[in-house]
Amino acid sequence: MSNFSFKNKKFPIKAIPTVILAILVSFFATAFSMGFLKDNKDFLDLDRFDVEDIDYEFQTILEESSFDELDVVINNSNEICEYFAQSGSFRTFKAAQSQLEELEKIGYMPVIENVSSENGYNYIVIVGPFENRSQTNNARENLRRLNMDSLEKRSCKKI
Repeated sequence: MSNFSFKNKKFPIKAIPTVILAILVSFFATAFSMGFLKDNKDFLDLDRFDVEDIDYEFQTILEESSFDELDVVINNSNEICEYFAQSGSFRTFKAAQSQLEELEKIGYMPVIENVSSENGYNYIVIVGPFENRSQTNNARENLRRLNMDSLEKRSCKKI
C-alpha cells in the first residue's frame, strides 16, 4: 500500500496545478455566464407581446347583477348572557374531581355538575362564568395548550 501525503513525491495530485486549474475553470465559467446571460432590454418591452384579454365570468356576473339592500335589524333584546367553558365529561365523580384539581392549579374556579345523558357521562366540569366570548375563547385556548378539550357553553337570561 502506498503512502499518500503532500510530502511524498508519489502523491497523484499536485497543489499548484490544481489551484491554477480551479481558477481557470471558474474564470471561464464566469465569463461564459456573463456573455450568455447578459442583460437584454428587449424582454422588458411589453408591447412586443400579444396578450389576449381574459374575460372572467365573475366580472360579468358582478357587472350585471343587482344587489339587494339588506335591512339590518339590531336586536336589542334584554338578555344577559354568561359564557362558560366545559372542560370535560366524566362517568365517575373521582375523574371529574381530578380534572377540577388540575384546573384549580392553573388558576380557574371550576365547578362539577351532575347531568344525565344518553351516552353515560354523568359529571361535567365547567369553568366560568366569563363576560364575553372573547374571554371564553382565551380560556379554551389555555385549556387546549394543556391538552384539554373544551366546549363553549352559553347561558342567557331575559330581563
